[in-house]
Parts: sequence; C-alpha cells; structure tokens
Amino acid sequence: MKHLCRIVVFCALLIITSLAYSQTSGNPGVYTTYTINQGATIVLHANADRASSYQWDKNGNEIPGAIYKDYTANSAGLYSVVALNSAGCPSGMSSAVQVIVNSVVKPDTAVDLQISIQSTNTHVQLGDSFNYILTANNNSPISGTNVEVSYVIPSNLVYIPQITSNGTVTYNITTRTLTWTISTLAENVPTKLVISVKALTPGVITSTVDIKGEQLDPIIANNVDQTVQQVYPLVIPNIFTPNGDGVNDKFVIPGLETYSDTELTILNRWGNTIYQKTNYQNDWGGQGMVEGTYFYVLKAKNRSGGWDVYKGYITLLRTRI
Repeated sequence: MKHLCRIVVFCALLIITSLAYSQTSGNPGVYTTYTINQGATIVLHANADRASSYQWDKNGNEIPGAIYKDYTANSAGLYSVVALNSAGCPSGMSSAVQVIVNSVVKPDTAVDLQISIQSTNTHVQLGDSFNYILTANNNSPISGTNVEVSYVIPSNLVYIPQITSNGTVTYNITTRTLTWTISTLAENVPTKLVISVKALTPGVITSTVDIKGEQLDPIIANNVDQTVQQVYPLVIPNIFTPNGDGVNDKFVIPGLETYSDTELTILNRWGNTIYQKTNYQNDWGGQGMVEGTYFYVLKAKNRSGGWDVYKGYITLLRTRI
C-alpha cells in the first residue's frame, strides 16, 4: 500500500466544449479562461495516467458527486481537479481553469441610454455665469424608465438652481451632486436639461456626467460624457483715475500675471495708437493723455499656446472723485 501511495499521478485539464461557447484570452500565466453564454455548458476533461477516480473542485471547494473524468460546468468559477489511483492516493491539484458566463440580454428588454454635456460659452471669464446643456437619449426601440443622470458640480463652480419641465432635478449641497430624473425616456427623443453655473476661480474645469436606467444597458461606452471649460482669469476694468492720490492711478488688469506673454495696445477715438507694450506690467498711467475714453486691445498667450484677445474701452479720469 505504501508503495502504491508513492506513485505520483499528474493530472492536467484538457478542455472539450459544448457547441455554444467562445474562447477568450485569460490573464497570461494565471488561468486558462473560457467564456460561455448564459444557459450554455462547457465540458471539463481530466487526463491522468493510472487514475481510477477524480474529485472536482470549484473555487477551492469540493463539488459533491463530481468524481468522474468529465465534469459539465454551467456556472462561473475556478475549476480544478485531483486524480486518485486505485489505492486512493491523490495527485497534486491541477492548474485551475476559469469559466466566465456572459449574461444574455434580450433585445426587447435592453435600453441603450446615451448622455452628452456641452457648454454654451466658449470664452468664460472669472465671475461669469454660463450654461451647460445635458442631452439624454434612448437609442433603443423600447422606452427607458426611471432614467437618472448624475453630475457632480466641480468645486470651482457655483450651481444656480432653475426650474425645469423635463423631469425632476435635485441637488445635494454636501456631495455637490445634481441628479436629473426622467420617469420615461422614449426612443430617439433627445431630452435636454440646461444647468446654470457661475465661475468662481480661473483655470480648466472638467465636467463629467453619467446616465443609468431601470433596464439593462447593452452599450455602456455612451453612458458617460465629459467636457472641458477654460475659465479665463482676466476681468479688465473700464475706468482708472491717474490723479496722483495713490489709488487706481494705473491701468491695472488683475490676473494678467498668469499669462506668459502679453501685448497691450491703447488707441484714441480716432484709432491712433498712443501706447503699446509687450509683456505689460500694469504700469500705464495715461501719461500725457487728456481725460476721456480710450480703446484697448490686449493679447495674452494662454497655456495651450494660443492667443486670447480682449477688446474694450477704458475711461481716463484725472479729476479727483
């Protein structure tokens, strides 16, 4: 008996499958992986010399009654097997085979929801209010129910509540989460929600929205959308008073230092250039100019390498006020 127990019986898994399955690549060096559709089966076949019986395991637990060479699996898990010789001596545990089961979604019960987000303002300055437009759509032939769109308002925006006729909108001030609920979303009827916000700080704002519904969604790639909004830091004043009192004596543009390169041009009412400066340092005091309204053109290179152009008017007052 002891001699028989010294016999090492090696057991390797070979795969013989039913018709309804497809092979996928598993994690290299970890498991051999096979995928079957829900309701299909896969036959696992053990092959060992001098084996008289077997014991199959699933996820590390013995499968009751699974003592034969072949085992038919119909559920997901990690399967392995031990072979035993006639004296009951076991081999080592075989390498595991992973079985994955795909859920089969019936076409008449699946709803492909889609969401998008878009800003209505391409040039937002600090303190500006602007809108995002969320568009929810259903690409399937049946209606989606209990559709829910979520949008976490970025910290550098303030949400401005508004009334909507398209569904229900709630806002959690603690989590900064806006939830838009649509009870029924019919096929190919894009439904829009306008969200009003105000820019608190300059910089790049990334907004992400997602959508889900009561039914299974066969395409999840279009359940999330994202947009990027640049908030420019410049709020250019329209009056300065170079009267020597030390207050507002220079044409100062707050936030100008955040740009790497700038160019300021001041023109009079006839369109003549009276002042021009590259890399302006907020130091023009209207020297030699009479009181009145002047026009400016400011060019500032943004972080992407492009030039932002600001145009407007500035009023010069020397009278002490």
